[in-house]
Amino acid sequence: MIKRKKKKIIRRKKKRSFFLSFSIFFLIIASSAIGFLLFSPRFQIEDLTIIGNMSIPTEEIETIAGEKIKTSFSLMGIDFVTESIFLSLGNKIEQIKEAMPEIETIRLKRNYPSGISLEIVEKEPYAIWNYENNQYIVDSKGSFIKNIDEENYENLLQINQQENIDDLDKKFIITKISLIDNELKTENLKVLSYNLFNDKLKVLTSNDFSIIFDTKQDISWQVEKLKIVFEKNTQLKISNNLEYIDLRFDNQTIVKNK
Repeated sequence: MIKRKKKKIIRRKKKRSFFLSFSIFFLIIASSAIGFLLFSPRFQIEDLTIIGNMSIPTEEIETIAGEKIKTSFSLMGIDFVTESIFLSLGNKIEQIKEAMPEIETIRLKRNYPSGISLEIVEKEPYAIWNYENNQYIVDSKGSFIKNIDEENYENLLQINQQENIDDLDKKFIITKISLIDNELKTENLKVLSYNLFNDKLKVLTSNDFSIIFDTKQDISWQVEKLKIVFEKNTQLKISNNLEYIDLRFDNQTIVKNK
């Protein structure tokens, strides 16, 4: 019985030794393969193709993307930099979007062995947001696009934030404004500006009167009340005597003349 126990102990040592040797061999092979994929010149991104951009210069996207796709790390005090096509680039794409807020989405395509294509979808300008002498363009979700430059933006809505508003949800506000704007276009009323306060939205028309809404209440119902007012008095919206129409109070509509 003693000899049998010794044989079993010897066999376990052999199995452990074989497993250890195999593990070391596997780690060496795996490390070599990973190193080859990460650092081989054959798989470093050299060809960067940009498509789909309309107003953003291609050179600007190439510069920022070329910088963002680099990955650097330190190992045993040595710094490494790689642009391997095999690395996950999802985080890099988000970094490009953060650096270029004009971009809505970026679709990545790998062109092996050393190229990638970036398909750009730009945000669509919807309105100019004005607050405390700052003017910038936002899309229909209220997302920042860029500060005002020398381009002509007469076709965009003018939204003037007149005071500080806690927990301001620009997407929510613009959704409400969009409903109002569609109705006013139907009524052939040109809007000069949408003026936003804590307790109201004051719409200034080119006919020199205002329409007052409550964005915290049902905008669809307020728009419906406005339609009824104009149906009852077809000349009201072209009248020079009208000062404002206030739609904020439940079933009541206040029409104030000058």
